Amino acid sequence: MQMDPKVLLLVLCMTLIPVQVLGAIPRCCIKTSWVPLPLLKRVEKFEVQTRHGACEIDAVVLHFKGKLFCAHPKAAKFLKQRSARNIMSRGRNSV
Repeated sequence: MQMDPKVLLLVLCMTLIPVQVLGAIPRCCIKTSWVPLPLLKRVEKFEVQTRHGACEIDAVVLHFKGKLFCAHPKAAKFLKQRSARNIMSRGRNSV
């Protein structure tokens, strides 16, 4: 018994599509918390999550020692100011 090539292609596509879709599911914060200032000062990297995308709430995703923390969106203001100060101080040191 031979299988029709069109049916085989259809079955193959149906099995590959869910794998690609599952890989595209974003990781979202579901709640936020206030983060102490000493920890904010040591954050290695941060990302702003908005509810206008795939996620349901606004949050700041903090990267610290290989872990992720979900902070209140107001933390972004401090982190952006800190980043700007760091860039400016590096510019003065290199001149």
